[in-house]
Amino acid sequence: MPTARPDLDPSPSAVAPRARRGFALEAVLLLMLLFGIIITAGLSAVNTLSRTSTIDYRGSQTAYAAEGGADDIMSQLDAAMSDGVIGAEDIAGLATPSMPGYRYETTTETTDDPVAKTITSGPFAGLISLNQPIDIRVTAIDSLQNRSSVVLSVNAQSIPLFQFGVFYEEDLEILPGQPMAFAGWVHSNSNMYLSSGNVTFQSQLTTPDSVFWQRKDRNEQLNGVRIHNAAGSAVLLDFDSRSRPGASFVTRSTQRFNNRLMTGVSGVRPLKLPLPAGLDAYTLIEPRVGGDPEMVRDVKLAWKADWYIELDVASLATPCASMVQERGGRPVPNATDCANIFVGRPNAFFDAREDLRPDLLEINMAALRNWINVAPANRRVDIIYVRFTGKNPGNTAHDYPALRIVNGTRLPDSWSSLEAGGISIATDHPLYVRGDYNTVNWKPAAFYADAITFLSNSWNDSLQANYAQRNASSLTTANVAIAAGHSATTCDWQRAGCATPIYGGGLENFPRFLENFGSSRTYRYTGSLVSLFESRHSVGRWGNTTTATGGSQGAYYTPPNRQWSFDLRFRDPRLLPPGTPRVGTVLQTAFRPIY
Repeated sequence: MPTARPDLDPSPSAVAPRARRGFALEAVLLLMLLFGIIITAGLSAVNTLSRTSTIDYRGSQTAYAAEGGADDIMSQLDAAMSDGVIGAEDIAGLATPSMPGYRYETTTETTDDPVAKTITSGPFAGLISLNQPIDIRVTAIDSLQNRSSVVLSVNAQSIPLFQFGVFYEEDLEILPGQPMAFAGWVHSNSNMYLSSGNVTFQSQLTTPDSVFWQRKDRNEQLNGVRIHNAAGSAVLLDFDSRSRPGASFVTRSTQRFNNRLMTGVSGVRPLKLPLPAGLDAYTLIEPRVGGDPEMVRDVKLAWKADWYIELDVASLATPCASMVQERGGRPVPNATDCANIFVGRPNAFFDAREDLRPDLLEINMAALRNWINVAPANRRVDIIYVRFTGKNPGNTAHDYPALRIVNGTRLPDSWSSLEAGGISIATDHPLYVRGDYNTVNWKPAAFYADAITFLSNSWNDSLQANYAQRNASSLTTANVAIAAGHSATTCDWQRAGCATPIYGGGLENFPRFLENFGSSRTYRYTGSLVSLFESRHSVGRWGNTTTATGGSQGAYYTPPNRQWSFDLRFRDPRLLPPGTPRVGTVLQTAFRPIY
């Protein structure tokens, strides 16, 4: 057999085990490499996911911070609306929001000019408001420069108070004994009490609080309150906020009146008074004070007046001596004209509700009209304010100063054929109106006072305490808006602690009367009845019988047939009386994040 040679190639069987050992090592190394890649990729994915989650978390936090900043600006706008109007100064004065860990960038701008529009939705649908669109852009930035922005669009609605047939800031009671039909929107920012044998409301009634089919002063619920439904049919009220609480009130109101009786559960919000926060509503009619800040001057009619009249009651017999003050460069009457326009009447007659004799400054509107109409553009007077000084409770000739308007059938002509004109008269004391007012050649007109008393066309100062001799004329008419104090019922007899409530007279006695109207005499009133406060000078209670003859409650007068309605001309912003206060609300119209 031949011997094998070492220089010849070995056979496959001789080298296979060594080759397999080398391949296994390479495979292990390859697997280890693949596992390493997978593990690294996994760790990287976990790390990326963690970073992404952190970014998403921070993004969400800055988004929430931006939304919170927008809410802050919204609340500032809502507060700025407290005077009824948002202007450029209000927008410029908005404070930048603040929150720990974030800084803010904000822009707030009006997106269009204010425009008068009919409100088409919500509890005040149908009223006309002055609408100011506003866009608010808020950007929140955190410490790591994460940013988030939102844009909030709002509509600042300014609603003139004289757009309502009735507007009360406090509890509103409507409890007439005589038949009464009222045409016009009725709103109270507090509770509403309705009870009568014969009263009909032809428009909506709204309150953000509650409606009670009940008197406030005693247990009486008369089944004669009717409210027109959408078809104009008068439907009896048979429920209230106590008998139908919560959503059941809305359901019943929808069934009975097509939801024309609405409360807080219906979505009604309080309408903000035309006052900066913290100011008493009485500020509207208070006299000027030299130190009044700008926001107070914007509210007081005394600062808006074209004639600001100060009169010491001690000189009431000769009022023209030094009472008229000029404002804005407009002329004032000379001594002769002044004596025709203004007349002083100390202890003019007996007011049996107050048990006092008013010390009157009388404005003869016919004489004022004659003076203005000589040169209406030059002698234009939009607002007259009268302040009384020197009141002396110890002197009967100086103890109860008041203003009286006479011969007001026709008001001064407009200064321009393009303008409606009109005149408003204001005082922080009582105001009396004798005879027809603004019935010929109608003009926008308003009275602002502590309390307002209407005297008929047949009123006679010489007939004193015996109201039975004061027979009112068959018809007296006034077309004028009223903003004045009212006499409130002291408390609700159904609430704890209300032992002996004293009735205030209700809406039907908000404009006061002092005559015998019997059962057939009528007082026709068209305008807007607004009360934002309680009277402070005219504090005689309704039903006073201290000195009145007859001995029964309300003996100083018998009520008229009340033909009262809202003046539809006030729905046109151009026909509102001078100095009309406004209430406002801010509504969110859109919200969108910016990516």
